[in-house]
Amino acid sequence: MHPLSSAQKLTLSLTFALAMLTLHGCKMESSGESESPTAVASQAAEVDEAATAEAISDDSGAPATHYEWYMESVTPAGRTAITRHGDGRISSDSFIHWNNREWTVNSELQLDEAGLPIHQRITGISPFQAPIDELFELSDGQARWKTVGDQGETALTSPAFYLPAESGALESISALVRAALKTIDGEIALLPAGTARVEKVSEITLNAGDASHNVSLYAISGLGFKPDYVWLDEDLRLVGLDYSGWLGMVPEGWGAHALRAMSEAQRREAARFSTQLSERLANLLDRPLVFENVDVVDVVSGTLLENRHVRVAGGVIRDITEAPIEDPDALRVEGSGKTLMPGMWDMHGHFSLQDGVLNIAGGITSVRDIGNEHQQIMDAVAQYDSGAVIGPHTYRAGFIDKAGPFASGWAAETLEDALGRVDFFAEHGYIQIKLYSSIEPAWVAPIAERAHAHGLRLSGHIPAFMSAEQAVNAGYDEIQHINMVFLNFIVGDQGDTRQQIRFTKYGDEALNVDPDSEEVERFIALLKEKNVVVDPTAAIFETMLIHVAGEPDPTFAAVIDHLPPTVGRPLYNPEMVLGENWPESAKHQAQMLRKLHESGIQLVAGSDSYAAFTLHRELEVYAEAGIPNADVLRIATLDSARVVGVADRSGSIEVGKASDLVLLDGNPLEDISAVRRAMLVMKGDTLYRPDQLYQASGVEPFVASVEFD
Repeated sequence: MHPLSSAQKLTLSLTFALAMLTLHGCKMESSGESESPTAVASQAAEVDEAATAEAISDDSGAPATHYEWYMESVTPAGRTAITRHGDGRISSDSFIHWNNREWTVNSELQLDEAGLPIHQRITGISPFQAPIDELFELSDGQARWKTVGDQGETALTSPAFYLPAESGALESISALVRAALKTIDGEIALLPAGTARVEKVSEITLNAGDASHNVSLYAISGLGFKPDYVWLDEDLRLVGLDYSGWLGMVPEGWGAHALRAMSEAQRREAARFSTQLSERLANLLDRPLVFENVDVVDVVSGTLLENRHVRVAGGVIRDITEAPIEDPDALRVEGSGKTLMPGMWDMHGHFSLQDGVLNIAGGITSVRDIGNEHQQIMDAVAQYDSGAVIGPHTYRAGFIDKAGPFASGWAAETLEDALGRVDFFAEHGYIQIKLYSSIEPAWVAPIAERAHAHGLRLSGHIPAFMSAEQAVNAGYDEIQHINMVFLNFIVGDQGDTRQQIRFTKYGDEALNVDPDSEEVERFIALLKEKNVVVDPTAAIFETMLIHVAGEPDPTFAAVIDHLPPTVGRPLYNPEMVLGENWPESAKHQAQMLRKLHESGIQLVAGSDSYAAFTLHRELEVYAEAGIPNADVLRIATLDSARVVGVADRSGSIEVGKASDLVLLDGNPLEDISAVRRAMLVMKGDTLYRPDQLYQASGVEPFVASVEFD
């Protein structure tokens, strides 16, 4: 389902950092026809450019500036029109489509003479067909706002900029920059809460259209976990947006090459920011370290080894003893009353460079990126590995889809194209191939053969008009997403699961799938025979099945009060409208998770959404389904290392293995939620204080980090 590129919702970048993250299928993970439980329908199997233009037309007579969207700076992905009416009123209308998502947002923004919002109305349809309806009004010093999921009001005693929850109102971004730059320090208070700081960080000259253009990159801090970026012209009007190279927008006629140039400059700036964080917050050790009097989670036996002493040096675990360790040169950490566990793994990520900070803060020291823009992930891995940027060990899966109206990311025109892409990924050090929903069923077996010949594993969504059973028999080593398991029994090889039926039918009919039925038993026996792994991403599907407007997103409910207010607020707005049977289907999802585990099917835990926080919830979902905590912890550590092929050097606390370690406040064998309370994190020879990392990301720490000398 799935990042962004969540990212990471309040400027468009936050919208995608959630509406792609909460989907991150969005980024790479999910496609679908616009069909919802409330019968809100959209029949756009193919994008009609005339219809697109009509969707963003303006009838006021004022001149509009038109923009074009691209996926991976290649594939057209929609249009935006922004109209400035000359009286402080600005309209923005967008129709953006990717992977058969259709996202329509219309905004009317009224600014006062100081450039601050006094009225804004935003309407539209989200990528998962939930309604968008937001209103802000400022009158007589009283500010009022209302969205689908929240509402509030406050007396305004000093200037502030209303930042919408739904966004997609793109001119709000440049209006915020203009308002902030009028202040002495580039800072401006936000409504309903928070503060934004704006600074110009880069400038380039582009030859685009028939002219040369000077454009500047502005960084906006305070909106999310990391700076948001926006490109403006010399008049501080919106020029471009880039979301980690995956999706971006430029003025009509400028072309994708202009977007690529801006994306590259923005990537350099993001790296510079991340490098500064690493210089400040990473503690590279030049001597041994000893954890004293600490309880150790032995994930091999599933037991707690009490009151141990653990010495690490040179990035490797050297000793684990019951007696104190003599080493006069060692740095010492007192571990009394605390628990040391192996660093966790996120086996389903779509990460950008700056997600590394949240991962490390959350105790995730290794990740499998399951589909990304090639250059972005290569750059991120290089900088993580060098220590220039804070981030986990990263293993890469290459993404392949078939070109067409439902395709996502890089797409192959022919089977030969797809096989060539397998070769490309193998040559560049990828460990796995992930297929997507538009792949021809007949392509799966030859792709599997080519991948296996390179020593790569094959996984993915189950292609449309193919059953999971057929995919496994054709060579799948792993299935992404728990809904794909259920769809084997709900639609089999008859459903067009490129479309949103893979969500709506899952919600409507999962309750009718009995995990103890004969047909499920037969399928599980096949998975076991073929040694097939299941990557459930269960937390995000739980959210889809039970999230009610006005209540916090279940995936983030436990942490929402710790998140930046501009991140937490949209989490009260569901991405889909619940069907009547969906909460009952959520119960069957939990039963299936337990059934798979008890039947000996290897599960791996992944986020497919916000880094760290989603993985923590994923582990809680497993425990709530009845999987013992010891097994859950092994899934998140040693089992993941085994699937990736590095269990000889990672995944457990054993002498000779890498010192990827997390010191917790609490015992996760008794309380799985203790994984949220990291007090120190160690990746190899580098030590981190999670409270500092969270503070740098705008997150209120969950517990104070342990001091060390």
